[in-house]
Amino acid sequence: MSNWNTADKVLLCTAFAFLAAVGFRMIFPDNIFVEGFLFVAEAAMVGGIADWFAVTALFRKPLGFPYHTAILPSRREEFIEASVTMVQQEFFSRRAIFKKLSNLQLMPQLIEQLERIETRKFVLTLIIEQIKTFVANLNKERIARQIANEIRRALRNVEPQLLVLELGRWLKQSGKDRELFVHLVKRVREKAQTLETRQLIRETLEQYANEKTKSSGSGSMLLSGLAQMLDIVNFVEAAGLTQVQLIKFIDELSTDSPLQRSVLNECRSTVGKITDSNDFKAFIDNLQLDTINALPIEAVIVKMISGIERQLNSMRVDKLVNAVCADLDRLPVVATDKPAIVKERTIGSLLAEVLCDEYTHALNILKNEGAVRSTVEKFIYDLIARTALHAQPLVGTIAQNVLQSLTDEQLNKLVYDKAEPDFIWIRLNGSIVGSIVGLAIFVVLQLVG
Repeated sequence: MSNWNTADKVLLCTAFAFLAAVGFRMIFPDNIFVEGFLFVAEAAMVGGIADWFAVTALFRKPLGFPYHTAILPSRREEFIEASVTMVQQEFFSRRAIFKKLSNLQLMPQLIEQLERIETRKFVLTLIIEQIKTFVANLNKERIARQIANEIRRALRNVEPQLLVLELGRWLKQSGKDRELFVHLVKRVREKAQTLETRQLIRETLEQYANEKTKSSGSGSMLLSGLAQMLDIVNFVEAAGLTQVQLIKFIDELSTDSPLQRSVLNECRSTVGKITDSNDFKAFIDNLQLDTINALPIEAVIVKMISGIERQLNSMRVDKLVNAVCADLDRLPVVATDKPAIVKERTIGSLLAEVLCDEYTHALNILKNEGAVRSTVEKFIYDLIARTALHAQPLVGTIAQNVLQSLTDEQLNKLVYDKAEPDFIWIRLNGSIVGSIVGLAIFVVLQLVG
């Protein structure tokens, strides 16, 4: 505003033209063209001065003229209030906000950003870091107690008798009880064919013979001793024969035979009677309670959580995410790094793979499921619209604070700079229109005269 612009130069030229016209008028007082030139120059200068006064009066007092001048500084508060209202109601009105949002294609842009490998890495890294922080801040003892109490409560609610019956039914239907029986029989056979078993049989036969002889009297003892002396009764051979017969019996039990089926059915019947007895039920109930109370569930859970925390803290999240996303990114992965992460199958690698798969699955749902896509799009639009509407008063407050912090000179410059070309043309139009009107009036006067 303080520099010379085009309008100032034109006004100065009209002033020189007016002075020149006055000089020519004094030299050529009767020349009609000189008189017309003076008339036009005078009108152009007056029009230019009038518009200069009008434009300048908006911002300051022209030549110190005090009446109805310096309009903007004198109506500073009204101008600021009007500007704030315009910003709030025109630029940030509900209609303008929703019209602008309706022109935005948010979902294609969102999907495009989510498909970028950098976005995938950023999201996975952020989630893994949050999981690490969450696990590190866990109260392990409290969590272990809560989980252990729930496990014990669930175990107490299990009926042990039903569990035993279901176990027996499953063993019978699947044939596992027969496999177990055959396995036990084979173990018995291994024991039966040893020298220790033969010695035990011989000792048993001798003990039995001695007891029978003592109970029958001295005559029987004499005959028994005579039979052993004459080798009529040989306990070693009897033990060997008994052992052989025992092994044959066991072999028959270990094969699918009528004897095996009979013994197995007898065992099943006996087990069923035992499980139906009150003593067995009481034993199972007590065993259940004692086992539940003796289980070190808290210690196991604390150890498990601590192990997870150690593995999470020891892993390099950036290398882990790069390794998992390597195929998608088509980036080169160092051969010594990827096997160390993927082949070890640590908690970190499994977690990263699961998160990567879930990210891909969620992105496919967002791209292909119309209902989900519509719901997400509606949510985003609603969120942005509500945010913009809530920001409307804040924008007005910011604009008001900024405008009030400006001095009068700064406020004048702010307004003038925004419309400087228009103000210049207003002043130019004053000189141009004044000269045209002056010429028209001169012609009319000459015609009338």
